[in-house]
Amino acid sequence: MGIPDEYHEFAVAVAGASGALIGLLFVAVSVSPERVRRTTTHAEYHTRASAALLLFTNALVLSLMILVPGSTPGGWAVASGVGILVFDAAATRSIVTAVRHRRGHWSSLRMASALLVIAGFEIYAGVELLTEPGNWEPLRTLYYVLIGDLAFGIARGWQLMDMRRVSMFSSLRTLAHGDEADAPEDAPEEPRRS
Repeated sequence: MGIPDEYHEFAVAVAGASGALIGLLFVAVSVSPERVRRTTTHAEYHTRASAALLLFTNALVLSLMILVPGSTPGGWAVASGVGILVFDAAATRSIVTAVRHRRGHWSSLRMASALLVIAGFEIYAGVELLTEPGNWEPLRTLYYVLIGDLAFGIARGWQLMDMRRVSMFSSLRTLAHGDEADAPEDAPEEPRRS
């Protein structure tokens, strides 16, 4: 028994959006390849770009699997969720290593936490789809995961554009306090005056 037709339109929209976002991500990364080679931004740039690509690819693959006639995305969701967990563990290790060598920021661990939440919900929805065939309610959870994939991937892609720690929280702080936006993370530090 295949997925009901009312779920297909959303999958088509997610597949189209994630495909376009993957293309834009490749453009964003190729525009300034020198950032990848800078020791001060290498780990964070690599982690952010990889996370965005992983999430966009996850959304694309799952939405395409939903569109395959007679398929159920439960197994794919579990496998993809485990893949995100493996990436998350590697990214966390990379971030911690970069911080220890003073080439990164602890704030990057927020990304790892968000990936953990996305993977958890994706695995949960996948297991529910596998254990209760014909119950399509977990597919709604999976669709919210796909929305999260796109939103979080876009946020990571935005951060790649100028390597600032730009987020909703930093924007709200700027509005509340009138501070300037954070300086680019690869900008040289100004010498301290005695």
